[in-house]
Amino acid sequence: MRLKKNAISAAQAAIVVIVLVIAAGASIYLYATSSSPPPTTSTSSTGTLSTAMTTTTGGSSSGKPTVLTYETPSTPQYMDPGVSYFSYDYTVFQQVYEQLLWYNGTNSGSVVPWLAQSYNTADNGKTYQFTLRSGINFADGNPMNATSVYFSLNRLLLFDASTPTAHGSQASWIVQQLLNHTLSTSLSGAPQTYGNSYVKAVLAENFIKITGPDTFRVNVMHPNAAFPFLMAGEWASIISPQFVMQHDMQLWTASGSGYTLPYPTLSGNLTNQINQYFYDLSATCNAGSTPAGCGTTYLDGSYTGSLAGTGPYVMTSYDKNTNGFVLTANSKFWGGPKGNIHPSIQTIDIKYVGDINTRELDLENAAKSGQAMVIDPDATHLYDLANRTAWLDQNNLKSTIPGVTLYGAYSGLATLFDPFDTNVTNAQTGSYYQFQPFADRRIRLAFADAVNITEIMSTLNNKLGQTAINVVAPGLPPTGAYFANDKPAYSYNLDQVQALMLDAMEHPLTSFTYANGTAAKAGVFNNGFGCTTLSSGQCTNPTVQNIQIAFGIGDTVDEGILDTIAGNINNVSATYNMGLTVSVVPLPTGTLLNEAFASPTHLYFYALGWFADYPWVVDFLGPMYAPANTYTGPDGWNLTAMANLYSQVLSASESNSIPALLTATHGMNVVANNEVMYLWTQYPLNFMSMTSNLGGFYYNPALSTSAAGGTGPEYFATLYIK
Repeated sequence: MRLKKNAISAAQAAIVVIVLVIAAGASIYLYATSSSPPPTTSTSSTGTLSTAMTTTTGGSSSGKPTVLTYETPSTPQYMDPGVSYFSYDYTVFQQVYEQLLWYNGTNSGSVVPWLAQSYNTADNGKTYQFTLRSGINFADGNPMNATSVYFSLNRLLLFDASTPTAHGSQASWIVQQLLNHTLSTSLSGAPQTYGNSYVKAVLAENFIKITGPDTFRVNVMHPNAAFPFLMAGEWASIISPQFVMQHDMQLWTASGSGYTLPYPTLSGNLTNQINQYFYDLSATCNAGSTPAGCGTTYLDGSYTGSLAGTGPYVMTSYDKNTNGFVLTANSKFWGGPKGNIHPSIQTIDIKYVGDINTRELDLENAAKSGQAMVIDPDATHLYDLANRTAWLDQNNLKSTIPGVTLYGAYSGLATLFDPFDTNVTNAQTGSYYQFQPFADRRIRLAFADAVNITEIMSTLNNKLGQTAINVVAPGLPPTGAYFANDKPAYSYNLDQVQALMLDAMEHPLTSFTYANGTAAKAGVFNNGFGCTTLSSGQCTNPTVQNIQIAFGIGDTVDEGILDTIAGNINNVSATYNMGLTVSVVPLPTGTLLNEAFASPTHLYFYALGWFADYPWVVDFLGPMYAPANTYTGPDGWNLTAMANLYSQVLSASESNSIPALLTATHGMNVVANNEVMYLWTQYPLNFMSMTSNLGGFYYNPALSTSAAGGTGPEYFATLYIK
């Protein structure tokens, strides 16, 4: 799941996103038959949704199930692809909406034309000419064409990463990278003044220039080698202008909305109506019922369904009381680029079931009764489903439940880690602590040497994590970005821990640097602890210090990592009477985020992770390494060498020089690992569980949802009943 930051902008974040690990080392850590008959859908002449109840109960006269039930522990945030920035929402979107470009089967490093027939680039990456596939219709019956693209992508820009309650917190920034950064709250860090002038300025960027019914040009101000990946995300979904405008205008002109719209009634041809809608959209920002955000959209809730997509399924309904969705096969679906995608399962019943034990029991009962079901498994409950010996000894995820099949373990595009922080402040006073232990590389190295991560992955994480060695997750594009030789300076070595801690105690660090790179005056910080001279191998009158290290409640893997570190450091301290105590503190996830991303941070050392916003190495390098960025800012890191290398990364990405990008990536990893900026913990692994009567599942790490140790079947249209 993609957890939004509380104290930093989405442009600095990870789709996710910064992710707290609160369940057995996979992500945040943040699929029973239908309890009510699912409705079928039909389209009226006005493109609105009507429903008719059927008697479907999950079976059929042939004995095969007709409903796939997906039980998930997640609930939606925003069901509008132009608003949402949450991976569970994206799991639903993948069934309903489509993009110009999308991923090539199971290959997260290959993006292919999807709704687009073809595209080419010119002018050193500043211009892209697209030709759309012809004959594709939205589920409401309207054609997908260049005007639809103009509407969808400009609408994304004009929302400016806003929700009804905030600005700059959502995914628009991913595409705004290509354009004028000053028009992006996320990228500029400055609030925008919404209204007519803002709309005119955004449209003047001429991002989408229609050149024909099925052709258009994309104009880019900041070329980016990741362009195909930026356009393949769910935020760039192409949606029906007619359906969306009709339903949004009904909301925004309703009694009680409080909006004063420049165009309460849209008129003229479709292009004129779209531009009028854009002015109305901006008029809802910081006004009426959304004084701190932009207008709530119909798709946000989609309570009576959505016909705005071209995807293999139609969203028939969403029940906000149960957080359940019903999807039905889209009779107008075009079949995908090869014409071979056919949603053979007619109804998808998505249910929120928070309790893992209930999900497992429902899966077992579905297998017994011949129903079709998928659940999101929990890594801590792996052996409820899998044969322990087969997995630990043979790397074989063999189900112990008859009629249930396990898939995986699959790698995702994520890296989990524990940051070492300098410039740490007191949460109550905001003042710097005098004691800044992790300003000293020796202490950072000692803490990292004090734990065997590989052993933790086996004993506490059920082998559902590969030991991480740098920030770049295996498989992250471009090819070659993951360097297996970019290993950290530390390794599990308790003798080294002792030697390092003794040296740091007897010769304490005397020079310190603020997060902005300037040197601190003498006396501001004092890293003295224990004593500078041992007497008979002991400190006789030690200077007492305490280091608190934190993890999110429920994150058993990082709890084990931190407990091990604390135990081994405290043993060294006790051996020499150093007076140093390391305390492990469990914090609620919200508190952990707030304290981690205060500026400067309130935490010495804590457990978090990074999941790809989009699969491209720069999305990891900038937030994790570049000075004054997502982690380096609050963590107090400002390395000149890293700043220079990141400048090379951006230049290489802009010029599409992949060899230069890989060289600079390697250089950044070397600097980070030599400085011991982070204790890398794991590249999390996921697994899937579904009834064995289902076939057609494939896994693409670029589409993984990071939900509770599993991934979800991602793309339902490939599933079928055996």
